[in-house]
Amino acid sequence: MARAVEWDQESHEVIGWISAQICVDLGSALTLFMNAEPEHFNKIPRQNVAGPAQGRCAQLDALCQRINAGFYLPDPTRQMIGAERLVAWMDAQGEDIKRGTPGRWQLNAAVVSPMMTTGTHKGRRRVQKNNKSLLGKLISPLFA
Repeated sequence: MARAVEWDQESHEVIGWISAQICVDLGSALTLFMNAEPEHFNKIPRQNVAGPAQGRCAQLDALCQRINAGFYLPDPTRQMIGAERLVAWMDAQGEDIKRGTPGRWQLNAAVVSPMMTTGTHKGRRRVQKNNKSLLGKLISPLFA
């Protein structure tokens, strides 16, 4: 549902409700974020946003904060729709930071990186087993 919702004047309450759900995965949240076309408002100061667009920008503010806070978890089976737009956004964000003109919405690269890959993300790392003997366990802290 989050992937198909249209951003218009009447949908802000629905988008707010969807984005507050814990069951929404990171790919769906980023698809929702990019479908709002944030590039149109990213360089406009908050106080200069026109009346009809203020609701959209407020929803984007909340969505960006939740994404960066790790509210949405990546699901390896549900990749983002239009991941190339996210890659372009992150590239532009990096260039803006280098120039000293960051935009309004800064996505955390460490959080969104699982969605920027093309299906190679495994989701969770495997725990490495430590099969040391009792003597190895006792001596290894001395040499660490």
